[in-house]
Amino acid sequence: MKKSLLLFPLLALSLVSCTTTGFFNSSDTESTTESIEPEVETGVYNIPSAPTYEDISEDVINNIYRTFYIDSLFGNDSNTGLDPITPKKTLSSVETIISTYADFSPIRILLKRGSYFYGNLILTGYTSSEEYPFILDAYGEGDMPVIHGDGDDSTVTTNAILWIREENTRVYNIEITGPACTRGIYVLPRKSGVYKNIVIKGCYVHDVNWNWEYPLSPNETHPKDINPENVTPTNRVLRYRRLYGGIEFFNGTIDVEASIKAGPITYDHVFVENNRIENVSHIGINFYNYWVNRGGIGYGYNKYVPENPDYQNFETGVGYFPYTNVVVKDNFTLCTGGDGIVVDGTDGAWIVGNTSYKASYLGKGGYFNAGIWVHNVRGGYMLYNEAAYTYLQHGAGDGEGFDIDIACEDIHFYYNYAHHNEGGGLLLCNNTSSLFTYNIDGTLANTSKQSLLGIWKNNYCRNNVFAFNGIETNSHRSAFITLARQCDDFVAENNTVLVRGDIEKQHIINCEDSKVSRNHIYRNNIFYSYAEEAKPIFANYTILDPVFEGNLYHNIQDGNEIQSELVLSDDAYAILDAQLDFTLPNDYDGYDVSKTFVPSTSLLEYARKLPVQLQYDYLGVDTGLLPYLGAFYK
Repeated sequence: MKKSLLLFPLLALSLVSCTTTGFFNSSDTESTTESIEPEVETGVYNIPSAPTYEDISEDVINNIYRTFYIDSLFGNDSNTGLDPITPKKTLSSVETIISTYADFSPIRILLKRGSYFYGNLILTGYTSSEEYPFILDAYGEGDMPVIHGDGDDSTVTTNAILWIREENTRVYNIEITGPACTRGIYVLPRKSGVYKNIVIKGCYVHDVNWNWEYPLSPNETHPKDINPENVTPTNRVLRYRRLYGGIEFFNGTIDVEASIKAGPITYDHVFVENNRIENVSHIGINFYNYWVNRGGIGYGYNKYVPENPDYQNFETGVGYFPYTNVVVKDNFTLCTGGDGIVVDGTDGAWIVGNTSYKASYLGKGGYFNAGIWVHNVRGGYMLYNEAAYTYLQHGAGDGEGFDIDIACEDIHFYYNYAHHNEGGGLLLCNNTSSLFTYNIDGTLANTSKQSLLGIWKNNYCRNNVFAFNGIETNSHRSAFITLARQCDDFVAENNTVLVRGDIEKQHIINCEDSKVSRNHIYRNNIFYSYAEEAKPIFANYTILDPVFEGNLYHNIQDGNEIQSELVLSDDAYAILDAQLDFTLPNDYDGYDVSKTFVPSTSLLEYARKLPVQLQYDYLGVDTGLLPYLGAFYK
């Protein structure tokens, strides 16, 4: 029996800044491209600019700031430290400087390049502002100054190497390492409130909570050839967890009662840019929020008010307390034990130009990792990122390059590059959780826990390149999308998906369970397999009446309706006869490589108009809003 093919009026598209006069009706599955159909007026979605911050001018530095110099080789703590000729020597002098001068003028502390400091550094107790932030930076010539953290298993839950506890703080150009420590750069303030204007830029964080005893470097060693427990052993506490890693923003402690008593902590206008993180026990860069419990999330200190989901009361802890205006840009993560980059519990996130290689390196049963992903984010932009070689080893789950996870809405996933991820290209995931709900006055709204589905809707996947994702031993590891549980209102358009030829019956899109998702639209995508016959689009058909319209299928075998798989006739305007090829590179690494996956033949004549599209293609070419197939206008 033929599946119905309905074009849903997309609520998702009503939220974008565009003009749409109508949709064409493809409910007649027997129609062809010669059919008379209503004209579609194409509107453009304009990507908003990310928040920015201003550099501190030399004039302000020279006339307003008090600058101190610290040199581990030639300094002396009895020196004033006020010029490079008379520097101080140790990290402990920073506390003295802050306690002596912080109330009188803005402070800038510079560590000498080539210096090597042992111990941990806590940045706290100073007065600063958005105009005059506290600054920690490097000076001189040579390698970055190194802070080698101190810690052991008895202090594993608290021993951050560089701990930021104040807002209006900037940290630049510092190398951070500490195999026995749990966090490289840790942001956790002193008390409840909104903490603003934190910048971490140009730092190198590596070998944190990381005991490496193998002959070759992690980057040269496959995870199957190591024992993860030897790298991050479990002694007094479980060290392999999401709270540990390279750069972490958090707002609670493991002491739940103390955290609730302290009250909600949130961040606004924070920037993590151009850092390199490698060889850390779990997450490379992590924004972790424990004050955003709501449907689908299942954890958190706040008392959620479903009748007014944006309500906040910092005094009582009643409401919902997301981070805001988070920018994660141009960072590089390599061999992270778990995830590469995670942004959680945030309204307004820009994840731009980052690279994640070899995430989930220390796979572990019961842990689910991906390269770059968002969780419980409202209003997010994932742009120009590359995620590759995410592993599925030692019992770990997921393993996708990218993930739009539980309770995400209004996520714009554009111009990204996913390749050679063992778990697949992109995960769409949602969940249901049971929680007590509250009234604004803090009283229980219901004496029993309520089962609430995460709000997952209005998410868009456009103009991305997916190349050879999946693992040869598991055909369900999808070349394009894995769908886990109910994720409604999703649009995928103008994506180029290259399918491996060495995976038998690999799925391009795979639904993992029986939960039904609604309002999915797939238009103007290229699905190109290097095998003569790849198996169908779906493993199991748990999307209700999806729209497949005008996609190009090359070497994609027809599905089996009896097994609820997509048959190509479900796409009334399927393109099956285009002759095209892709020239493959010798090395797939680097975002610029993805710009070479341009089909050998112009496909403009096949493309159908879209109600909304991006003005620029993957190469940045202005399309003039002419329709095209895949990520490249040609």
